[in-house]
Amino acid sequence: MSDEEREEEEEEDQEHKEERRREEHIEEERAREEHEEETERLEQHEEEEEVDERDEEAESVLVETLGRVKVATDRELKVRLEDDFFPWVVGRAIRRLLDGDVIDKVGYPGRRKVGRGEVAAFYVPHAIEYDSVKEIIKRKKAVSEGIANILMGGSSVSGHVEDLFQDAFLSLGFKFHGRDVSSFGGRKAVGVPSKEPPNLDFVFERDGVRYGIDVKNWIRYEWNSRDEVVSKLRVAADLGVVPFIVARYMDKDLVYKRIVQEGSLVYRYRHLLVPSVYESLAEAARELLGYPILAVDKLPGFKVDWIGKLHSAFVERVRV
Repeated sequence: MSDEEREEEEEEDQEHKEERRREEHIEEERAREEHEEETERLEQHEEEEEVDERDEEAESVLVETLGRVKVATDRELKVRLEDDFFPWVVGRAIRRLLDGDVIDKVGYPGRRKVGRGEVAAFYVPHAIEYDSVKEIIKRKKAVSEGIANILMGGSSVSGHVEDLFQDAFLSLGFKFHGRDVSSFGGRKAVGVPSKEPPNLDFVFERDGVRYGIDVKNWIRYEWNSRDEVVSKLRVAADLGVVPFIVARYMDKDLVYKRIVQEGSLVYRYRHLLVPSVYESLAEAARELLGYPILAVDKLPGFKVDWIGKLHSAFVERVRV
């Protein structure tokens, strides 16, 4: 190869590299804009929700919590306080405290690239020295993104958790009728034409009761998450089975006003479930983020037993 040819090849390589960098930059900007648009949309939606009478109490508890942990993401604060306040109540409290200069919103060190599964911002007490929390921000960012990434749609964690509950129902003597069920007993779930029909994770039967079961192993729960649950109730109605929602978390209003009162079942099992290979990540999430999380390959016995108790109570209630 002549020197002239070599120079031409190097110039072409350089042009390809520059083109790739431009494409990567465009992709990063698009991801950042999509993230910011989604955040703004959710915040605007939360403003339309009914104001909770405990909003001021939530602000007080949030300030105390943030003073204790020093720095936290939006998700961490909502999970830490979920036993006492709905996530959207915490979201409103965060925004009011920001507006009142009671807390501050900060970024993370290094190049900012906001994409799916990435943490964009953290909250800290007002006027705190950034250098004093910089290292913990790095650690919390890594753990938060680690959890978000393994929970993304289509991940093996989703299938693993479904396997755990399938094994649990089988161990309790339930009859298995199918998985990813969109038709059952001659009935079909109603969906959108030209798209895959909606389904339920399982149909199980015991003591003459046929349950349509759907598992929600989510850490992120917002106002629009309720729509996902309601859609599963509709699928169960289409298939003529009793809805049985198995979720890490659901707000009590939805549980009692929409699910229990309408003759359905719900099991809020509280702990985020991941395979045992993620034990080190789970431990970090418990310690750093306060997440209730278990890394297991078999559903703990007390959780299995609770499924049996819910079924027995339901059968006794419907047969009275």
